[in-house]
Amino acid sequence: MKGLITAAILFCVAGVSAQVFDVTSFGAVGNGTTLNTSAFQAAIDSCHNSGGGIVRVAGGNFVTATVYLKSNVTIQIDSGATITGAPNTTDYPDVTPLVRNYTDNYTQRSVFYAEGQHNIGITGKGTFNGNGISVPFLLDSDNKPYGFRFISCTNVRYEGITMRNSGFWMMHNHNIDTLVIKNLTIINQNLGNGDGINIDGCRNVLVDSCTADCNDDPLVIKTTSLAASENIAISHCVLMSYSRAIKIGTEIHGAVRNVHIHDIEVKQSNTAAIDAKCGINLSVVDGGSMENVLIENVTMSGIKVPLLIRLGNRARKYTDTAAAPGVGFLRNVELRNITAVASTNVTSSVTGIPGYAAQNIRLKNIDITFPGGQPATNSNFVVPENVASGPEATIFGDTLPAAGLYMRHLDSILLQNVCFHSAQYDQRPTLVLDDVAHFDSSGVCIISSAATIESSFSIRMYPNPVTSELYIETAAGKELGEVVVYDIAGQVVQRLRCTGSRCAVPVYGLATGVYVLTGLAGSERFVTRLVKQ
Repeated sequence: MKGLITAAILFCVAGVSAQVFDVTSFGAVGNGTTLNTSAFQAAIDSCHNSGGGIVRVAGGNFVTATVYLKSNVTIQIDSGATITGAPNTTDYPDVTPLVRNYTDNYTQRSVFYAEGQHNIGITGKGTFNGNGISVPFLLDSDNKPYGFRFISCTNVRYEGITMRNSGFWMMHNHNIDTLVIKNLTIINQNLGNGDGINIDGCRNVLVDSCTADCNDDPLVIKTTSLAASENIAISHCVLMSYSRAIKIGTEIHGAVRNVHIHDIEVKQSNTAAIDAKCGINLSVVDGGSMENVLIENVTMSGIKVPLLIRLGNRARKYTDTAAAPGVGFLRNVELRNITAVASTNVTSSVTGIPGYAAQNIRLKNIDITFPGGQPATNSNFVVPENVASGPEATIFGDTLPAAGLYMRHLDSILLQNVCFHSAQYDQRPTLVLDDVAHFDSSGVCIISSAATIESSFSIRMYPNPVTSELYIETAAGKELGEVVVYDIAGQVVQRLRCTGSRCAVPVYGLATGVYVLTGLAGSERFVTRLVKQ
């Protein structure tokens, strides 16, 4: 998948003149209480009718409800200035876009709105405050407004400003061609649904050097209609969330393709010590598609579960009149150079559903640390299919039979230099595969941070070159019981019933590779690693 993103995308918001229209010249008052909606709209209209330019907001706190941004107009919020959303939901009219999509089910209100416009921007060094924690928003939660909602526009830029606490998602960018989002600081700790950057059915997108601390998804790519999200480059961002930090899905009705996300730090929120539900969540469950996705150079902490990749069949229609979707597809996804520290033992998973496999998944240079200490699942444990469920990291419950990675209904998956660390020995096999075709692995390692042997005694291993057997022996003379040998896929390759303090493990039938030995010595369990060369 090297060279996944090959097209060069040129971003600009061009053709705007240097004319400046100060909102105070149109009657706006920055005292933090006066409602300036009419003054803001008059400044935007005048700028647009004059051929375009900058609508400048400086030197105060300016309250406004819904204003309509128009072509060739950039809103510039200067340092020290704030635009604050009006605190009452009744100040915001419902505006239904011409392009119908699944967000018709959500609020139709916003502070800034544009549809069918070109060359528009929100820039500067100042602040937008959506007033998302106002009491009226709490009492009328169905009508809380977006901060910014731009639909079917071309050449849209957000740059430089700080965005705080919108009523709903901070921004909804839908069906946009050429979208630039740079150097933003987003803190969206509102009363729920506090997304940060939403890229929905957009093409030719650049996101760079942003920080987002949100109670919902800080960065999400989706397609809530049949418009594709494609040719997307996201880099050098810091993401904090109570939900899913890097998310592609949940609503994917159209195509998502050609996405490159790199050099990202995921960490615990600065607002509250609440871990994200999932670090990287990639899912297709509503009939759309995902392909040619590369995510690399990511460090993650403050998360409960590192990874979820899911092809399912929730089959939700994007409008009431749309045809019911079939099962989509998910293929050609590569994650590499990922380091993750999880706070729970909920296992990462890569899954499809019966008859519909996720295809060509590659995990390279992945390092995952989790608490460990879980018992093995019993022999009659069944992982539910949950075909129609939403793609949460706990879609199969809190327990899976694998400690490190659970894989099911896949066609072609590669694990290369993938390591799992646990603070305590976990009795579950590291990997479990079910209905997986074309599994390839190279350099999978299992490390228990507490000790290689989880016991108060030591295990010695030495080969017998004459018989091609490996002897294991308890130094303390403890009685050995059952000894089980697992391969790196978590499959049992040998099960031995031992007596005494020494046991012979026949290794002549084992292929070259890494194996895990676990067993009982007296009442204590041990685990150690065997490498056959």
